Amino acid sequence: MADNVTKSGLMEKCKPCKVGIKCVPQIQCPAHVRMGQHEKPQVCDLPAGKFGFCCETGQNHTAHESKERRSAFPAILPPDVLEEARKNFEQLMHGVAHLQIPVQRGHPDFIHGIVFHSTPKEDLHNFALSNNALEQVITTQVFGQKEQVPLDDFITNNVQVKFSKTPLAHHCQAPPICRGRQNLRSLDGTCNNPLAQRSHWGAAGQSMERLLPPAYEDGIWTPRAKAKDGSPLTSAREISRILFEDVHRPHHKCNQLIMQFGQLLAHDVSQSSSVRLDENGGLVQCCSTGGQSILPRDKQHFACLPIPVAENDEFYGAFGVRCLNLVRLSLVPSADCQLSYGKQRSKVTHFLDASPVYGSNEEAARDLRTFHGGRLRMFNDFGRDLLPLTSDKSACGSDEPGKSCFKSGDGRTNQIISLITLQIVFAREHNRICDVLAKLNPTATDEWLYQEARRIVIAELQHITYNEYLPAVIGPKQVKRFRLTPQHQGYSTDYSVDVNPAITNEFSGAAFRMGHSSVDGKFRIRDEIINIPDVMFNPSRMRKREFFDDMLQTLFAQPMQQIDSSITQGLSRFLFRGDSPFGLDLAAINIQRGRDQGLRCYNDYLEVMGAPKLRNFDQFPKEVGEKLSRVYHSTDDIDLWVGGLLEQAIEDGIVGITFSEIIADQFARFKHGDRFYYEYDKKINPSAFQPAQLQELRKASIARLICDNADHLTLHTVPTAGFVRADFPGNQLVHCDDPRLPSVDLNAWRM
Repeated sequence: MADNVTKSGLMEKCKPCKVGIKCVPQIQCPAHVRMGQHEKPQVCDLPAGKFGFCCETGQNHTAHESKERRSAFPAILPPDVLEEARKNFEQLMHGVAHLQIPVQRGHPDFIHGIVFHSTPKEDLHNFALSNNALEQVITTQVFGQKEQVPLDDFITNNVQVKFSKTPLAHHCQAPPICRGRQNLRSLDGTCNNPLAQRSHWGAAGQSMERLLPPAYEDGIWTPRAKAKDGSPLTSAREISRILFEDVHRPHHKCNQLIMQFGQLLAHDVSQSSSVRLDENGGLVQCCSTGGQSILPRDKQHFACLPIPVAENDEFYGAFGVRCLNLVRLSLVPSADCQLSYGKQRSKVTHFLDASPVYGSNEEAARDLRTFHGGRLRMFNDFGRDLLPLTSDKSACGSDEPGKSCFKSGDGRTNQIISLITLQIVFAREHNRICDVLAKLNPTATDEWLYQEARRIVIAELQHITYNEYLPAVIGPKQVKRFRLTPQHQGYSTDYSVDVNPAITNEFSGAAFRMGHSSVDGKFRIRDEIINIPDVMFNPSRMRKREFFDDMLQTLFAQPMQQIDSSITQGLSRFLFRGDSPFGLDLAAINIQRGRDQGLRCYNDYLEVMGAPKLRNFDQFPKEVGEKLSRVYHSTDDIDLWVGGLLEQAIEDGIVGITFSEIIADQFARFKHGDRFYYEYDKKINPSAFQPAQLQELRKASIARLICDNADHLTLHTVPTAGFVRADFPGNQLVHCDDPRLPSVDLNAWRM
């Protein structure tokens, strides 16, 4: 490091990076973990007194290999590989339909299936896509065995063998053609990157990216199942019940609104899809009736990854449950049409584009529009606008007469009633903006009003996220280090065509699941206490006249739980319980899902951040270390989601350092890889806001958004800092017409 450092007075400073090379946090240059000490990038200075790297390899998890090494493999797939792979695929699929075990309505497994809810048309498409990807993965496995390909070559994308000129070539997806479609943000996320070969980046249905290579056992798709010493990893349920107790630890500053806003963001950028039994979306069952046992291997679907439950489990043991159902996430075919490890997909766009409000495809978007005045369809419930009711009986998992179930741009809207509350806020905001714009511009068309209101709502969502939400979650210093701070004036120049905005497996499968620890098991609404399991896929209370306002006030006032080793039993025992006396365990699901996705161990992510790996359990607090040693053989076995939750929150943030870095990296991708991000000018964004419009958008806040869209039946005041508890010192409750809550003046949009 000495060669890179110069002295300036009492301060030591690193030499600046070469022209054209940016200084980034080490996690944004992940190839460094695979480099020798002499190959490491030059150290450089970052804001907030931190070191970074002058990164020349970008956000790829490995540097490009030499052409000589790539040529070691056949240029064309041998016929015997293709034939063996075809037979293996057919054998895998043969008889799958006969493995059907009915999943009863009202059962936790059935309700869990609604989380991946799709239309019949989408089910058919997803099933075909998943099978195409699976056939490619099986071919990769056969090729690897026959050619004795080192595991490292697969996980670093070094096997440059194409499916071209084979029967599998038709599975490859060509980038969309974007001529004439690049001036507005598309609904499905296509055509965001101006380079033709990258026009699919961030689009709905595309694969997740990775910070580090996958930890699949075979490097291709076999789940992470073995400890460092070769023994089986401890059951995810066993880890959950020993490590994650239900302890009431209210956060001293942050409220439930930050938890709920986080879930809305998660749904905006990510929706995975589990493997299904058939093209009709049939659910795969890996446990016998009532979860009494794991099905024998010869009766299991190939995508089964059930969670074993110990006989002496203090909760599930009372019900004779020995198996929690879990099905592997479906895959997406290789985007570059070459042999590759399995890549999970997101069915929604990877951008912060309010897709829960508008949908992630043209068909869904059209179904939500009135085509009059630019407005979205709403349900007028005795003078109050709620989300439209859906006729899809499977959307809430119940066909009970009189049960209300709502519709939005996202199939998970009814998952919990507090989520519906925020969905209503944003849908109302769209229509409110349309009405104001229509008065300002009487000759405006329905299409212009819809698109302009959509642009404004997306900009408000992005500004609130980067200006209020992220500083509270990862702390102001991290926001500064990762260049995420909104401008005070003028335009940002941070866009790069080389940044892929796609979500990472680490973000989706671990770091952004931190919010599950922040959930309180109960909503305290006036004199009523509502248990969370009672309002999952059961949103009828929203029809009560004052409930919407009351729910908003609860989100403002009720503290979120600290993000730590505590999970409410509403999620760890009664998740999606429906009509059953027990539910699923979300903590166990998170751990098992990370293994399904091949997430590496916690220690590996310490290394990519530039931190030393943990060598023994004594490096944790005594009680935590003792519990960890009961469920893990080595610190190198700790699952990422587990290790991240056990860290102490960083300064002025709510998550530990590892999750803060993964989250910061992800939101940097969303900003730096989104050409239509609200702060970019016309040189980058062809539909950029005018300077005066952009200055108005910088007034947007979560408190103002709620004030503008509440019913004002019981809600008349809000805290000025919307993500801070209403009773926190200095966070004043003010009336909605108070000048301390500035409004976005839409007069800037007068044509």
